[in-house]
Amino acid sequence: MGLAASQARFLGITARKSNIEYEGQQVNQQRTALAQEVNALYNKLLSLDVPTAPDTTQYYETNYSFSLDNTESYEGDYLIKNYYQNDDGTYYLNTERTYNKNVAVGTVLSNSGITYTTGETGERTYTLNTPEGSYQLTANAQNSASMIALINETYGEGTVTDDSLYYYQDADGLTHYMTPTQVEGYTDGSSLSSYISSNKEVTENVIFESATVTFDENNRFSSISATDPNTGASIFNTTTVDTTRVHDDEGYEAALRDYTMSRDEYDKEVADLNAQTETLQQEDKVLELRLNQIDTEQNELQTELEAVKAILDKNIENTFNTFS
Repeated sequence: MGLAASQARFLGITARKSNIEYEGQQVNQQRTALAQEVNALYNKLLSLDVPTAPDTTQYYETNYSFSLDNTESYEGDYLIKNYYQNDDGTYYLNTERTYNKNVAVGTVLSNSGITYTTGETGERTYTLNTPEGSYQLTANAQNSASMIALINETYGEGTVTDDSLYYYQDADGLTHYMTPTQVEGYTDGSSLSSYISSNKEVTENVIFESATVTFDENNRFSSISATDPNTGASIFNTTTVDTTRVHDDEGYEAALRDYTMSRDEYDKEVADLNAQTETLQQEDKVLELRLNQIDTEQNELQTELEAVKAILDKNIENTFNTFS
């Protein structure tokens, strides 16, 4: 190979070697960018909130209950819904009371009639005649006032405007009430309204604003009493409090559904991040193979470059020896 040819070959290999080195730098930059993307995905994976299954022990609640007997207007079974301590050390109790109450059930009597007899003093004795039988109506029942209040409470104020009621007891033992206006104003062929006094279990909210509470060794309610905060009068004396542990099945099942949904969302996001990471790793493997090829090609060019340089040096040496 002549001097000119050797020099041309030398320059060509040098240029090719520079291009290969530049391509290698580009590949390394691409691999660095991929590594950064993989690292970002990994950090995102670490930042995900891992769903935690609900702990069944957290869905038990302590319920306090007590019963009152022979306590005017307060007889029944009580469940303490919530409570807090007042500044004076007493407790405010929000309770749910369950008890039996006489309720008014309105009925309409048809095919019935009323007859009466007049006594020596002019007082009338009324008799209700029904297909089931005849019943004498008794006036001024002992519990007229409470029954009137109950009817008005049930059907609206003004349903009964009389201050007393007639009543009778049917064959089933139910007590029927009628107003004097209905009875005394009855005309043949008209219908009669009555109210049946029926015993029924009812539940209502009761507030005790000032209760004294004692606790057992487990810091749970042991006994309780209550007074009127305005007058200081006793509402009920000390009574035993029953403690029960109740599992909130509905709350636990709702939490379990939320957990299942969160876990599915978490698993999907993890799968998506893993799939993206796998794609980037595959791209990196392709770049790594290309970098190995570049490295091999660069070594070959370096070997060829050294060989050509040796020939070029030899040609230069021979040329100078010729003219020396």
